Amino acid sequence: MAGTWNIDVPAARGVISSTAASVSDLQRPLEQMRSAVEGLAAAVPSAVVQQALGSLLEMTLSPAVKDVVDRSTTVVSGTSGAVGHYVNGDLVMASTAASSAASIHTK
Repeated sequence: MAGTWNIDVPAARGVISSTAASVSDLQRPLEQMRSAVEGLAAAVPSAVVQQALGSLLEMTLSPAVKDVVDRSTTVVSGTSGAVGHYVNGDLVMASTAASSAASIHTK
């Protein structure tokens, strides 16, 4: 892919940090949802409904929530790594350019 890259690293890191905090902030509401479904199951006087709610929680909601958190964490981590590689690449290129410039022989 040809072209130039110009990433505003401090801004990118700010977005990454904010997104990571948002992913972390998901934990409490998700725990509250789990507690609410468990509370509902405990309040219903039907074993069939209690079993259905338990299955909903264990087979659908919990895996889906885990998947969202895992994928979000992977995206944040990957993006952070990519920005780090971008910064390191810039440093390597700058060092290579400086070395090259220093080794130019003038007549």
